[in-house]
Amino acid sequence: MVSILFIATIILLTQVFGEWLKNFGIPQIVVYVTIGIVLSPCALNMIKPNEIIYIFAEIGIIFLLYESGLEINLQSGFKTNLQATLVAITGCFVPFFASLVLAKYLHYNQNESIFIAGSLVATSIGVTLKTFMDLGQQHTRVANIVLVAAVIDDIIGIIMLLLVSNFAQTKTINLEIALVVLLYTTALFLLIPFIKIILKNVINLCFDKSPMYIFAIIFFAIIAYSFASYKLVHLNILGAFIIGYSMQTVRLSKNRAIDNSFKKAKSHIKTLQYFFEPFFFVYIGLSFNLSNATFTSIGHFFVALFVFLIIALLGKLISGFWVNDIYNKLAVGIAMIPRAEVGLIFATIGKSSGVLNNEIYALIVIISLLTTLIAPFGLQLVNTKMS
Repeated sequence: MVSILFIATIILLTQVFGEWLKNFGIPQIVVYVTIGIVLSPCALNMIKPNEIIYIFAEIGIIFLLYESGLEINLQSGFKTNLQATLVAITGCFVPFFASLVLAKYLHYNQNESIFIAGSLVATSIGVTLKTFMDLGQQHTRVANIVLVAAVIDDIIGIIMLLLVSNFAQTKTINLEIALVVLLYTTALFLLIPFIKIILKNVINLCFDKSPMYIFAIIFFAIIAYSFASYKLVHLNILGAFIIGYSMQTVRLSKNRAIDNSFKKAKSHIKTLQYFFEPFFFVYIGLSFNLSNATFTSIGHFFVALFVFLIIALLGKLISGFWVNDIYNKLAVGIAMIPRAEVGLIFATIGKSSGVLNNEIYALIVIISLLTTLIAPFGLQLVNTKMS
């Protein structure tokens, strides 16, 4: 019953403060994450991250990535997709190699350096998409470039995480891991035409095509393909994204009644997304727990924090170089900045494996948090200047 009370508390606080502070120009993401921090063991110690809230957060990011799949346009042309690919590659490898070099000068050992650098690679597509949606910019060319780049980023990020984790244990770089992830990822995308056929036929099998029946089919498809994606490439959000993209062009029938039921079913999914997505951002804040952090040198810690935060920001800002117009460049670069859950995953795995001490864990967690909070404000500043 206590967990249910916590869930009700989170729903109430996110809706009340999210809507109220939005009037003062504060992005909802920032409000949600801040609520998580305030309620966390690091502040008021009212709510600790637990399995139930984690499940709600997972459902939130899954539905957010489903929405990303619905919004994205992978057929937007060779130039746009090439720009997105270059943005992703630049935004991944510039901060990685810059961090790797500077970590050596800050006297971190090899394993620590690789984990720090790896945590700065990927972009949190959930934070980026939510920010664009709040600004009403999710259908723009800039948003499309960023979403394509963020998907590529996440794939590179999971490869990097697996390589780094393996290297910490074996002291060798196993490129087979990267090859397997790329092959499975390709296979998941190649199945899109079959997914469309299956969804259409399964829905048409039922004589009573009520909105709730269609909703149940879509809901199961999202969760099932996310599960398959997690099992194959350790990236559940990729499966949700693919189902969303598949649903873009599914056409059931020219029958108006069936078409209306289909629209209502998709509306039900949207309602679920709005319900669960705040939990994802609140959970990021709840995970910000530095109560057990110990520092050998406060001075060294803040120098490292400053250095790696600058790399985290500039490394992604540079990625916007491939886009036309100065404000579009800035918008793309800023949108690629948030690390959010990606950085937290690197920090958690590094700490649990014994590679990272409390100080480096705190370093990665704080950078992940700051980049998550900075990006929405930055996008708000350039929002009206984007073409």
